[in-house]
Formats: sequence, structure tokens, C-alpha cells
Amino acid sequence: MTSAEVPGRAAGTAPDGEPEEPDGAVERAARVPAGPSAPPIRRRRLGAALRRLRLGAGLTLQGAAERLEISDSTLSRLENGQGRLRRIDVAAALDVYGVEDEELRTTLLNLTGQIRDKGWWQYYRRAIPEPYADYISVEAAATSIDAHTVQLVHGLLQTEAYTRALAEAWRVRAEPLDVDALVAVRRTRQRMLGGAEPLRLRVVMHEGALRQSVGGPQVMRGQIERVIEESRRPNIIIQIITHSAGAYSGLDEPFAIVGFGNPLEHDVVCLDNLTRTHFLETVDEVRNYASVFDQLRAAALSPERSALWLADLLTKMES
Repeated sequence: MTSAEVPGRAAGTAPDGEPEEPDGAVERAARVPAGPSAPPIRRRRLGAALRRLRLGAGLTLQGAAERLEISDSTLSRLENGQGRLRRIDVAAALDVYGVEDEELRTTLLNLTGQIRDKGWWQYYRRAIPEPYADYISVEAAATSIDAHTVQLVHGLLQTEAYTRALAEAWRVRAEPLDVDALVAVRRTRQRMLGGAEPLRLRVVMHEGALRQSVGGPQVMRGQIERVIEESRRPNIIIQIITHSAGAYSGLDEPFAIVGFGNPLEHDVVCLDNLTRTHFLETVDEVRNYASVFDQLRAAALSPERSALWLADLLTKMES
């Protein structure tokens, strides 16, 4: 299943709500790989931000490590995203580096907390493919997603029946799949579309995704109804590229551009295949895909015409 489309103070806690750790905990945390709870991409970005602040303060790696009372090798690993930092550690570093900007401090401390938190998807880690879990960990932190889908309906728009039909089809793989777990994961992911601060989702979908009979006619009717329903949300824009559009940029490549609404975390492009998810992070790579997405939107029907096209397709299926 592809990442975007197929499925009071308690004892032992610190005042800030984090588990208490004995002296030397930072050293030990940096000596072992960070746990799977947070996507490596976000750990790297936090480490890179701390490195920039250290250099901006005119401190060498050794000098900063001495003031933080850790080894320079430990600090180096943390700056490279190879260890796990607590909020208290980041706060100490910000103090040493003379960072007084409250907005920046809050952003970094919040990012630290998000990285340390065990994401809900971890409870399904044994039941879902690792590439899928990697993508979910990035998606969970997103404030916006721009996605292009070719053969399948985007995962955040899928009905349970559609997801289940896809998962059942994927049982033929050597790696066993827990269909019920995949359906539950998909349902939980979709909660991002509601709430007080819903995800902003823009999807450009090829009409083939809606004509592919996944699960049969009844399932597809329900799926098209769901797409129509979701398109009415103010935070969701859906555009359809019809067969008549001919050749266009990005024709054969589904992708997602994930935005975090955070000045320290620029957008990232997510690509995937059967075995892994690729994250493209450079400014040029993201800019190129953003340009392709703009071209896709131009090639697609407008949101209004797409809604009419979807309604017409549903009518024809019901006749």
C-alpha cells in the first residue's frame, strides 16, 4: 500500500511532564539511534537549527559542549539528528546560545516535544508496512498537503470499503497485511481533515482513479460520493484531470508536497514505491515539484467543473 494513497505530576516525571532521566541521560540518548516515533527528517531539521544557532553565537562544537556539560561527540550526533533531545536540553542550549526570541524558542521547544512524542501510528507499527509508517509520521505533522494521484483515490479521501478492497488485493504480497489495522490507520489519518485547525488538502486526481473498479461498482459509487462530500469542505480542493487532457507534466508520477506551517521546516516532497518512501528536501527539488503541481492544476478541470464532472459520473453509474 503506497504512502499517501494505500493504506498533577506523576511519579517519575519531570516538571515539564517528561519522564525523569538520571544524570548522563543526554550522553546515552545520543549514543543510540533515536526511536522510530519521530520521522528522521524532523530530527535532522531540529539538529540543523541548533547547529545554526550555535554557529551564530560564535561557539565551536567543543566550546558549546563544555558549557552544556556534554561531550563534543555527543553534541555532534545531536546536531546531525542521531540522538533524542528533551525539551529541557533544547532550552539549555538556547540559553547558552543566547536565543531570546520567544517565538523561535517556542517553535523549537514545540518541535522537540513533537519529536519525542510517541505517534499514534506506533501502535500499528507491526501491522503496517514500514514505508507507510514513515509517510504517516511526516503527514501527522503537516498543516498542508498538495497531492497528485494517478491510479488510486488519495488515502485521506478513501472510504472504508475502498481501503479494505485495496488491502485485500495486497494480501498477495510476501509480506502479510493486517487488513483491519490498515483500515483503522486510514480512518485515524482522515481525522486531520476536521477539527479546529484542519489540514489544508489540495488533490489533483486523474479520472482513471475514479474509473478503476476497486471493490466493484457499489464500492466505487460510495467512493465517488465520499469524494464529492469531502470536496465541499472549505479546507479541501479537488480537481480532476480527464483523459481528454492528453499528455501533461507529471502524468505518470503520484506525489505529495507536505507543508508544516513552520519557518524551521520547509516543505518536503514524498515519493514512494513498494519498499520505501523517498523524501526530497532540497529547495530546488521542492520548487520543481511545486511547479509541476501548478501545471497539473492548470491542466485539470477547475474545482467547480470537477464537482460537476463528479456528479455526472455518479449519475451515470446509478443509471
